[in-house]
Amino acid sequence: MSAAARHSAADTVLEATGVSMIFGGLTALNDVSLTLHEGRIVGLIGPNGAGKTTLFNCLTGLYTPTRGAVRLHGRELPHDSARVTMAGVARTFQNIRLFPNMTVVENVLVGRHIRMRQGPIASLFHGPVFHRGEAAARQRSAELLEFVGLSGLDDEVARNLPYGDQRRLEIARALATEPDVLLLDEPTAGMNPQETEAARQLIFRIRDTGVSAVVIEHDTKFIFGLCDTVSVLVQGEVLVEGSPDTVRDDPRVIEAYLGKPREEVEASLTEAAAGGNVIEHRGPGTGEENDA
Repeated sequence: MSAAARHSAADTVLEATGVSMIFGGLTALNDVSLTLHEGRIVGLIGPNGAGKTTLFNCLTGLYTPTRGAVRLHGRELPHDSARVTMAGVARTFQNIRLFPNMTVVENVLVGRHIRMRQGPIASLFHGPVFHRGEAAARQRSAELLEFVGLSGLDDEVARNLPYGDQRRLEIARALATEPDVLLLDEPTAGMNPQETEAARQLIFRIRDTGVSAVVIEHDTKFIFGLCDTVSVLVQGEVLVEGSPDTVRDDPRVIEAYLGKPREEVEASLTEAAAGGNVIEHRGPGTGEENDA
């Protein structure tokens, strides 16, 4: 059965069509399209400056695309990040953006309050409706902390958490908004192999709850072992998209991604095929990619 037969428009969750983003005279994205189906994980890879984070910013309403449209369940998303979150799209960032002086549970509650249904009177007078809502929010926050592996750390100040735990906390806060789609921007950056594998398993568990995901990563070994499909961005355009095997074995991808001459690329592919390995690469920096 073909991919088109397995996935119809009916199960398309998020769709970007012909998205272009131009800053002055610089084209950061040129006619980029991406489709995410229900219960799937899409990987987004490419060299630094390829436009990956710019695309995420367009998907989440931080940027208004110069051309093109982004739709969730067939409805065009507003160009406003808060309204996009309300619609059902949540994200994490390449550089962790927690509230460092707040506790772990308070950080999750920040995300949870977007789904609380309390009117101004209940909030002002702290009546029974307010207290029931707060109790439900704390209960859900505790469940999410347990889900990501941070149970028992509710009252710990966020800045005191180890790096890997801060990554998990940011994911818990995003999940607290009850998204249909979760966008993860380099979720394993700075992690050791054990933490990276734990992150992979966490994303699988998130997918199994019904949340579809798009993941940016430089670690291609991680992406190829995680995603159903992979798109490769190079200089703001989609170079290749397809299954992990299709993308991994395409010489154009390896040449563009690693910046090697074709002879070296072919030698690397031969070596990988002989050893059953995949090529792993991390960008030289850990900061935000320079899309503009």
